[in-house]
Amino acid sequence: MKLGVNIIRLTRLFTGVGRYIECILKEWSQMKIPFEEIILYTHSPIKQEQVVFPLDRFKIVIDGSKVPDPLWEWNTLRRKSSDIDILFCPSYTMPIGYPGRCVVANHGPAENTFFSYQWWRSQAYERLYKYSAHKADGVLANSHSVKRRLVDVYGISQDKINVIHLAASDSFHPISDKKQLISAKRKYLNEDTPYILFVGKLARRHYIPNLLEAFAKIYKTKSIPHKLLLVGPDYLNLNIPKRAKKLGIEDAVIHIPYVTHTDLPPLYNAAELFIFPASEAEGFGIPVVEAMACGTPVVTVDKGSLSEFARDVTCLVKDSSVEHLKSGMERLIFNPALRKELAEKGIERARSITWRKTAEKTMDVLWQTANG
Repeated sequence: MKLGVNIIRLTRLFTGVGRYIECILKEWSQMKIPFEEIILYTHSPIKQEQVVFPLDRFKIVIDGSKVPDPLWEWNTLRRKSSDIDILFCPSYTMPIGYPGRCVVANHGPAENTFFSYQWWRSQAYERLYKYSAHKADGVLANSHSVKRRLVDVYGISQDKINVIHLAASDSFHPISDKKQLISAKRKYLNEDTPYILFVGKLARRHYIPNLLEAFAKIYKTKSIPHKLLLVGPDYLNLNIPKRAKKLGIEDAVIHIPYVTHTDLPPLYNAAELFIFPASEAEGFGIPVVEAMACGTPVVTVDKGSLSEFARDVTCLVKDSSVEHLKSGMERLIFNPALRKELAEKGIERARSITWRKTAEKTMDVLWQTANG
């Protein structure tokens, strides 16, 4: 039997969903697989240095049709994958009218409404997400919170949803080499200074303006030496330098749209704390687990999926308001003992969930669905 996987999210600079696909494929490349063949479908070539899994372990079908991603999925992917037994679509959507068996991973309904999409684009994607959740033979959710929202928002049966938690890859772990950490600081901050780190899309659901304002209040009233380092693509065209200047913190805020996979672990390790504002639309929040795995104390919100695995091992705040984000950061900045305690607890919690378990459970669902 043959398994097909849509991997077009690996052809761009990827964040959460891209890392999800990459880590799943890395584990599958090292596992005994029940399928005779796994075929990866994409519209653009992928170079080995772009990913952490061996490309030669899979058959890759490339069709470079110059059309938008949704059209490529509806037409090219549907046509190219006609001879497989099941199609895995790890990024919300499946081809419209797909005749074969299909499993879709949905990382959180209504996520697109928190981007800077035009209203018509937001509506179009929402319809695609809902269509795919209804038409797929199975749906993967990365938390029980996401599962509940899929049932409530899309009205699909909870029986077709499998909850499979995500993890941090094994490259995220504590680093004791001080020279490596200082090197990371100097590369991205140009100096060896304490900093607060955020990693993720600069999307509405991450409340970046609130984070900037909260940091500004601490920076100016407490005279802290910290920088605020934001890592991730700007989906809102926020113009971080301009906003930082308006708040009087232009010398303390740095925005980097993308950091290589190899540079992320030392950046997490070198940070004094990691902060992750979020809304109910947040899926699993992989960066939170990555920070925990590196032994970096975390401030995040007591919302949905995040509270499922971050409770008791992070500094949870009520919501992403300016005052609550400020309070959470202050609590860790001025309490070294609490930072140490949460760092140790975070490492243990992160070790309890692995990509091997995620990959095995995902493969089990795909195999059962293919033979159902």
